[in-house]
Amino acid sequence: MGLSLTSGLQEAAAFPVGPLPAETRSLPVQGWGTGLTASYFNNGSLAGAPVLKRQDAVIDFKWGAAAPAPELPADNFSVRWEGLLAAPTTGRYRFVAVTSDEVRLWVNGKKVLDTWDGKKQSSLDDATVTLAAGEKTTIKLEYNDADGNAGIQLQWVAPGQAPQLIPSGNLYPLGSPMTPDPAGPPPVAKPKAVPTPTAAAKPAAAKPVANAKPAPAAKPAAAPAKPAPKPAAPAKVAKAAPAEKAPKPVKPPKPVKEVAEATPPADLSGLYMLTVRSTGRPLKVDQGRPATRAEQMAAAAAGVKEDAQWRIEPAGEGLYRLVSPGSNKVLEVLGSSTSNGAPLSVWTYYSGYNQRWKIDDVGEGYYKLTPHHVRKKVLTYGDTLQGGLQQLKYSAATNQQWKLVPVKPAEQPILAGAPATPGVGANNMSVYPNPSNGVLQMSYSLSEARPLGWVLYNQNGAAVRVSDYRKQAAGAHHQTLDFTGLPAGDYYLSLTVGITNTRQLISIRRPTADAPEVGATTGK
Repeated sequence: MGLSLTSGLQEAAAFPVGPLPAETRSLPVQGWGTGLTASYFNNGSLAGAPVLKRQDAVIDFKWGAAAPAPELPADNFSVRWEGLLAAPTTGRYRFVAVTSDEVRLWVNGKKVLDTWDGKKQSSLDDATVTLAAGEKTTIKLEYNDADGNAGIQLQWVAPGQAPQLIPSGNLYPLGSPMTPDPAGPPPVAKPKAVPTPTAAAKPAAAKPVANAKPAPAAKPAAAPAKPAPKPAAPAKVAKAAPAEKAPKPVKPPKPVKEVAEATPPADLSGLYMLTVRSTGRPLKVDQGRPATRAEQMAAAAAGVKEDAQWRIEPAGEGLYRLVSPGSNKVLEVLGSSTSNGAPLSVWTYYSGYNQRWKIDDVGEGYYKLTPHHVRKKVLTYGDTLQGGLQQLKYSAATNQQWKLVPVKPAEQPILAGAPATPGVGANNMSVYPNPSNGVLQMSYSLSEARPLGWVLYNQNGAAVRVSDYRKQAAGAHHQTLDFTGLPAGDYYLSLTVGITNTRQLISIRRPTADAPEVGATTGK
């Protein structure tokens, strides 16, 4: 039996300020919708490419124990519906998903329903979204069936109305919200012109009036002279026709501004140590290589071991990636396994679902970390005898809860003589020492917060080292770069800030008296 799940999010509707141009004062008629764009997946996590794409007129399905389509299984499938939503009147709407499975719903980019991963839905007190008539807003619904009977119906509760299925005429496939509906009434409104019985009777009475002159020709008696003035009466009947002008175009209601907005979740981006609640030990994963000299220096400046640091970065859809500083490698579940006890590893980031993490607050300053490719299994601490770090079904155990301890992102100490090196380019880029023994420091400045990254090219133009591309704050910066693993020779170091590139020739020489060591003075 279906379970009615409701939630909402108050949001401020944006309206134009000042008088509207004459051509836009008459808002387009709503009701030309044809349904939403649907993508069907043969797994329960919306992973990979959809096996079926089509347009669904309404969200009203009762599949039961059957599969939604021949390409899909009867169990463990998921669906994403996307497009636009148009409200017939301005006001607050409550959304209802009638289903026993898991759903997520976004309206205008705001999440208003979420029972994914077994979440409990919030109360009805805030289960409203403010919509404006004459405007289209984005809508996205995600559905997951694990097993058993499948089905879902998406309803809304309009102002002053009972819950009802969202009609197809109010749902539009993926497209621009600024695209207006065709002029005139929607197709479904045309049959409404039929109920005009009185108007049909009036033309019947008017026809004798229009034929009053031929009628006397058929009857030459003097009596028709008296009926002649009677057309005045039908004329009055004809005057009744202008009464149809009474239904003037209904002006759209004036927008009512709603200023209450839900507080967005806190952004957890930053550099952290993750310590487990059960023992207080930090999260560390064998990276399969010793830390580079640059990573060791950065860790020493921050006061922690380099393998105990993690940079938490947004990965979209409210998810995060846990990056090992100084590399492009991230924490992942090995092999995208969905099994209990699957081990953790560090690997180059490729946007895998097993590399993206949901970080949920469990209270008292602790969090649980759930990989995106599974729903109810979390990062779990274990010593060597317990199988090490792994994913296990969440049971609120203390070895499944983690504290995020911020680490001050201290930069490497500035090398002696580096400040005297002149900078070049829009970002005042400088490199010291140059030539070097393979360890050098790059300095630059930013007038505002900008994303940046660097690439090291050899003389053949091939990239031999590439950094990640991250946003950094305004101000002066310096990075210690370790190229000791490269052959001696000349290279080009290219710094990209936004769309601006600055390139410098650098030379790597093996340690000699002419190549100053890190921290050495030059006497200049």
